[in-house]
Amino acid sequence: MNFFKEQHLISILKGSHTSEIDSKCFDAGIDSKLLMNNAGTKVSDFISSRFETPDNKNVTFWFDDIELEKYPVNKSKINNIKGAVVCGGGNNGGDGFVCAINLVKKGYFINLYCITAPEKFSKDSSFYFNELEKLKNEGKLQNLNIYFVLKEDADGINNFKDSLKNSSFIVDAIFGTGLHGNEVKGFAREIIGVINDAKDNNSKLAVISVDIPSGIDSDNGKVLGEAVRADYTITFGVKKLGITVFPGAFYAGKVEVADIGIPEKYYEEYEKIYEAGIKWIADKIPERTPASYKHSVGKLLVIAGSLGFTGAAVMTCEAAMRTGAGIVTLVCPWELNPVFEVKLTEVMTFPVEQTEEGSIHFNSFDEILEESEKYDALAIGPGISRNPSTVRLVREILKKIKKPTVLDADGLKTLSSPMDTQDDDLFRLNHVIITPHSGELASILSKEKIEFEKRLEANTEASRKFSVVSLLKGPGTLITNTDNISFINPTGDFALATAGTGDILTGIIGSLLCQGMDLTDAAVCGAYIHGLASDIISRKTGKTSMIATDLLEGIKYVFLEIEKLKY
Repeated sequence: MNFFKEQHLISILKGSHTSEIDSKCFDAGIDSKLLMNNAGTKVSDFISSRFETPDNKNVTFWFDDIELEKYPVNKSKINNIKGAVVCGGGNNGGDGFVCAINLVKKGYFINLYCITAPEKFSKDSSFYFNELEKLKNEGKLQNLNIYFVLKEDADGINNFKDSLKNSSFIVDAIFGTGLHGNEVKGFAREIIGVINDAKDNNSKLAVISVDIPSGIDSDNGKVLGEAVRADYTITFGVKKLGITVFPGAFYAGKVEVADIGIPEKYYEEYEKIYEAGIKWIADKIPERTPASYKHSVGKLLVIAGSLGFTGAAVMTCEAAMRTGAGIVTLVCPWELNPVFEVKLTEVMTFPVEQTEEGSIHFNSFDEILEESEKYDALAIGPGISRNPSTVRLVREILKKIKKPTVLDADGLKTLSSPMDTQDDDLFRLNHVIITPHSGELASILSKEKIEFEKRLEANTEASRKFSVVSLLKGPGTLITNTDNISFINPTGDFALATAGTGDILTGIIGSLLCQGMDLTDAAVCGAYIHGLASDIISRKTGKTSMIATDLLEGIKYVFLEIEKLKY
């Protein structure tokens, strides 16, 4: 996926719901065999665009992920490309049969491996397997070998292993979206292990999964004992939740969503989970006019910093300025004001009373309340400390200053500290975005830990409990609002695993809030911009070497792309 092509929103559903949608399509008269043919054809088209044969020399396909200048991959130019297609007995296997037929017709040499006996094939899979055999017997698929590799066939397993050594690609069509809960065991697990071993032993071997990598729960991304580690996943109709959240997303590789002819209306009655694209982000960013000036484009009040944690406040403020806030003012402990005066050039400071530990004192509330009237939004928390007086101050601000607010880092202690359950104001924070990582979210929800496959559920719980937009940081950042609409952020990766990147995110979101964006849009756009800034700038720094302040440079490149689309 190229980050700079025009994209809007991609729908994401649980795999179990896509099975229900298939049934509704069939009941409405849509031919199930036609959908299977479309699915298998989309996979074969993808492969033929990746591996060039004499029959498709002019195909062009783009594979770069994040690059300011696009360039095509070096496609294989050898003749007689060999591939392996591994099929189970369900409809996923039927997609594989169609794919195999198409690839052989295009000039590929295909070894087809069935790990289920023909009498156990699904109805539609049987139809296409019979078609495949018919064409084979008629001499129309001479480059096709068909093997049944069953549990008791040791020779078949060895032949399978040897075949993979000489293959350019493997198509994984073993299990589809119907796999849930129970671990993959026995022979199927062994076959998945052989595929992964082959990939480990040959880094040039491409693994393409059909709809979802076999062994991944399509509802929550859980690895069911063993799963295929794909380079590419061609999924149908909509993205599946199991390959959008982690750990499933790690196994899916690059994901392409293929339209196989299911009308969009069938997706509308299920969960509202989306992935935003760059065009959607650009459309949401507030537009500026020739008459815009600093007071009109947004004023942000940042309440952050304490002794030893001045950097967090500085990064938040600088990120807010870089994201387009017209005016940013930092509320800080008075003794630290000289430090901030040196570190911050474009940002103003508002020094207030401090605690003995060098954090902002509760007694400064009235001053902050009065000052906040000049601003459009607040950003609270980075480096603010967990001093009891400061925690009490943050709590009072949340209750009394009802302006759009992003709450992060130590500020989240307010929600995880013991509180009076009668204090309803702290459970009606519908003006607040919270940005916890999983440990902070667990503390807020009084949980020991949050498992990967429970992240969306926990984020939804937090949103409901406090009436907030909850942004759960981490691999596949999640944003959930009180209408139970969620977004999964597609940008960013492990390069963001360094101190201070969360402070940058707080500044980005705070800036978007003060520019007038609603809470959900600000959180979604903020996460996207943050991750994309990392994706871009880490190409120059290296992912391991990137530090938080490098993102300030990356934000520039993001807005260059946004402005190309917007103006």
